[in-house]
Amino acid sequence: MATLDQLYARIILDTNRDDMGPGGELEQALIDAVADAIERHAGELFWFNRASGAAATVPGTATLALPAGMRIARVVTWLGAPLPKVPLETIQAAEDPAAPVVGPPALWAEDEGLIHLHPVPDAAHALAVHGIAELGVPATANAWTEAAYNLILNEAKALLCRGPLRDVEGLQLAMGGRDEALTRLRRETRRRGDAAPRTDLPAPAAANIVAG
Repeated sequence: MATLDQLYARIILDTNRDDMGPGGELEQALIDAVADAIERHAGELFWFNRASGAAATVPGTATLALPAGMRIARVVTWLGAPLPKVPLETIQAAEDPAAPVVGPPALWAEDEGLIHLHPVPDAAHALAVHGIAELGVPATANAWTEAAYNLILNEAKALLCRGPLRDVEGLQLAMGGRDEALTRLRRETRRRGDAAPRTDLPAPAAANIVAG
């Protein structure tokens, strides 16, 4: 199981640049490249960054925060069935601040990192949320330095070769390695299947009164 420090060391070895080590002129460039490499892929669902959590609506409040540790919500369920996801503009067009529609949750949309429900909740409803975890850059190690080691290794090298190293050949090799690693991760994710509930199921019957 690789650690963040081992990932740094491998990049320094592969690029033959000791100036990216501790105290070196390009140390911060290395740190930033790994962080940027992780951020580039943090919004994609892999088997190792799936997340599930619970959330509860607040009566009279249309938005609620994602469960702790979740970066992106992909499926929101109520009473065991997925709620249809729609563009935020669809919900905003249906809202009337002067006379808000109130009731159990029927639709949801992303709203700047929040879950935006329609209608405005009439009670404290328990929701289950499934999505992508916010793993971030580890202090020592996490799935990015372990399961996705080759992806982050090559993405970071590509960023460095494109940037401060100005290494065209190294860039091409790193991009090839990145693409191969990404293909393997996506294949493994498909093999393991989608752990989130299906989204093609009908909404709970109690919510259908506002679905149109």
